[in-house]
Amino acid sequence: MKQMVTDVLHTQDGKKSVQEMMKDPEFRSQVIITDQQIEKTISDTLTNPKMQPQLEKLLAKPKVAANFAKATQEEHKKLIKQLMKDPDYQKMMLDILKDPEFTKQLLQLMKSKESRQQIMKVMEEALQNPAFKEKYMKLMKEAGTKQGNPSGGSSSKGQSGQSQNGGGSSS
Repeated sequence: MKQMVTDVLHTQDGKKSVQEMMKDPEFRSQVIITDQQIEKTISDTLTNPKMQPQLEKLLAKPKVAANFAKATQEEHKKLIKQLMKDPDYQKMMLDILKDPEFTKQLLQLMKSKESRQQIMKVMEEALQNPAFKEKYMKLMKEAGTKQGNPSGGSSSKGQSGQSQNGGGSSS
């Protein structure tokens, strides 16, 4: 029976019948969901404690979570900007940053292999920039001079010369 109805709907007469039904305002009101109905459904779903497990299950799906994040991204930005201006929120953030346990965890994270690899990658990328490289070399030269090693600049030239010579002899 189901297959027969589907087959009939795929015919020209079936399509015309559906189009005729959609023109009927009473039928449309029963079939089409209004903005108010959508709003009420979403609101009820988000606020109903009984729906929490289903929402969590739904948001555990990566595609759904990504779409939800995209849909609410602008609202989140506005909320964060408002919170950043809130003195109570600022105080809480400062308290978190000053917390010795937070500092300990942050340092532990920075000591991780992944973190060190990321830092090295960032440094390598930065040194590819000629302007940054020049500034870095200047700072290194100044640091050598401040340590009481007036030949700091010449030793770095010597080191780079050695690496060039070493590179040339191994080729």
